[in-house]
Amino acid sequence: MIDANEVLKAMCEKYQAAVSANDSTAYRKLFATDAIRIPPGSEPEYGSDEISKSEQKDYDVAKWTVHLTPLDALRIDDRWVYGVAQGNVNTVAYADGVTNSYKTTKTWLFHQEDSGEWLIKRQMWNLK
Repeated sequence: MIDANEVLKAMCEKYQAAVSANDSTAYRKLFATDAIRIPPGSEPEYGSDEISKSEQKDYDVAKWTVHLTPLDALRIDDRWVYGVAQGNVNTVAYADGVTNSYKTTKTWLFHQEDSGEWLIKRQMWNLK
């Protein structure tokens, strides 16, 4: 039986590594090809390619770092896990060096693909 907490912890580590490296290619690999990501106050983004392009736009204007702390994981069945994590996000704008820091709560629906890899199928988050 899968350990939902381990799935969430592993995804938090991969997610923060990709974002903190400002690597939209690594970020895209976290998402299933048919994933949906819904940023706060924005329209849904469909598919890992669109999600990656949107993420790259953020990386083009600022250096991002994030630290995620797993909060809750729920095993839905052997191939589905719902996870929640709290994030501390920092950005430094390339244009003027202005820094921003904020907290976020990420919610994810993970699916174990036929390859055995866990990927994000749905992502939503809020800003605090």
